Amino acid sequence: MWNASHFLDLCLGELKGNGVQSYRRVFPRGKYQSAKASASRLLKKPSVKQAMKHKLDKMEDVKES
Repeated sequence: MWNASHFLDLCLGELKGNGVQSYRRVFPRGKYQSAKASASRLLKKPSVKQAMKHKLDKMEDVKES
């Protein structure tokens, strides 16, 4: 799950929603087409969706403070 968490950190932060580039940062040896399919598949997993929602909620809490 660490890879998924790192992927989400990159996707929601530095890479501003770019799932393919986030995936390629976590798995640099992967090819573009593979990263595209894998990032999509990863974002559909219920556990990753829940983690993303949690991270987005935390980001909103920080912005409101």
